[in-house]
Amino acid sequence: MSDERRKHKRYRVKNGALALIDNVPGTIVDISDGGLTVNYTVFGNEPNVNFRLDIFLSEDDFYLHDIPVTVVSSASKRNSTASIDPIQIKRFGLRFGELTDQQRSNLRYFIMHNTVAEG
Repeated sequence: MSDERRKHKRYRVKNGALALIDNVPGTIVDISDGGLTVNYTVFGNEPNVNFRLDIFLSEDDFYLHDIPVTVVSSASKRNSTASIDPIQIKRFGLRFGELTDQQRSNLRYFIMHNTVAEG
């Protein structure tokens, strides 16, 4: 029996799917109808708690823009081998905000065609 508290089933995203946060790409780890997890390199300031992002996948010529999200979790990993300023990698757990019908439809298409089921 699982202690899973999530409302929506998560799916691992195929390689190459990006989430663009302020035009900086991050790698999408997994996605559901309710949100996604992104690995993101922080070059300056972290994004606000509420912001909008884009999902891009060149292989499928897929682009979904201006998606409202809220940060629900954040974890850091510093690159200790960097000689100057360490690069900060963050893993953000993001929850989708209010989506338009078109965004929701495009999100379902993305999940159906560009993910694999989690074990």
